[in-house]
Amino acid sequence: MFKLLRYYSLASLLAIMVTAIMMALLYRQVAMQGIVQLAERNNITLARAAMSPIQPALLEFLVATADRGSNSLRHQPLPPDLERSIRSLMQDRSVVKIKIFNRHGVVAFSTRPDQIGDNHSHNYGFITALRGGVGSAMIFRDTFNSFDRITEEDNLAHTYIPIRASPTEPVQGVFELYSDVNKLVHNAERAEFTLMFGAILILTGLYTVLTLIVRHANSNLETQQRALLERTRSLELLSEHMLRNEESQKKNVAFKLHEGLAQTLAAVKLQVENNQHPNQGDSAARSLESIIPVLQVAIQEVRTIATDLRPPSLDDLGLLLTLNWLCREFELQHPGIRIERQITIQEQDIPPPLKVILYRIVGSVLEDMAQHKNAGEVHLALWPNEDSLVLLIDDTPVEALDKTAIPMMNIDPQLRAGFARMEELTTLSGGEFTASHHASGGTMLRATWKL
Repeated sequence: MFKLLRYYSLASLLAIMVTAIMMALLYRQVAMQGIVQLAERNNITLARAAMSPIQPALLEFLVATADRGSNSLRHQPLPPDLERSIRSLMQDRSVVKIKIFNRHGVVAFSTRPDQIGDNHSHNYGFITALRGGVGSAMIFRDTFNSFDRITEEDNLAHTYIPIRASPTEPVQGVFELYSDVNKLVHNAERAEFTLMFGAILILTGLYTVLTLIVRHANSNLETQQRALLERTRSLELLSEHMLRNEESQKKNVAFKLHEGLAQTLAAVKLQVENNQHPNQGDSAARSLESIIPVLQVAIQEVRTIATDLRPPSLDDLGLLLTLNWLCREFELQHPGIRIERQITIQEQDIPPPLKVILYRIVGSVLEDMAQHKNAGEVHLALWPNEDSLVLLIDDTPVEALDKTAIPMMNIDPQLRAGFARMEELTTLSGGEFTASHHASGGTMLRATWKL
């Protein structure tokens, strides 16, 4: 049975957790982008304020160091104005490091002397600034800075700013400024935690309310399902009881006709025959002779009715022999129709309650087929299939199936109505009924019962 409450509880809990995590990651991404943009604007403002009064000295320094090697750059002093400006800029607590690159990507100056002379020509931020743009990025605490080849101890935002005489002049170098964004990152992390905690509280409340609703709905569904199962079971028992009563009544009537009325008529016929004497008058003899054929017909009709109600051979000889007899009688009554039988089950393997059902189904289907089929072949098969018993009746020509491989289609409702008795008996006895129609006009009926 499908556990609705358990399935919904687990699925919704997982969905809530995934939603909360995704919301936190999305907020962090947006917050970090905002921090980078804010730090970039701040770095640009600081750098431009520092470079404006010393721009000629800075350009002169870059020209002087453009073609020098790493060793000579480490011993190249800064112009006094440029040194004072950088010292003043470093007094701002948010600025933690400054680097100046020449056009070749070589560090001409750094507040960390060990980095002077390093080549950063492949640095994406340097390339962006060399093309006239501004590049910025974030470096988080305890993460490796691939460009400086060190692990940073603070959350830093670094910005690459082009150095040139005017907006129309070519870029002579790049100014890189590192600023401390610890406070901004901490604020963003606190906001992220608050948002995630609040989202979890709200989603947990929603989860609780929805779980209670689903629990109530699941309780109602289970109650309705139990009622439906009880009703179905009652209907199955009622159907079984009705079928048993119907067969019991038919058996009783057939017994009375065959053993009672038929025997009485036979006794009357015998008595009439015994009372015929040569010395009787001609009129009396003719009267007795005329009664004998009538009695003979009445006896035959009574036996036919008894056989139709329930053939005695079903109880005396079994189902398989009775089906063979039924098929032979059908072929005698309809000379143009031949029944091909393929019965591979043993008599003892057929449940006793199903024997009369199978007999009734075969009889009713053959009569229905005879009404719309004047000639041809009918295939009758009965076999065990693992834990099931299968009955198949098909009047499709063998040539059509073997040569043209005609596909099966849904059976016509009118044609299906003609075999309603088979479907009714199969369903009431606990089996499954299927019907299909061949494009060539043949019909295949299939009934399956669990053994």
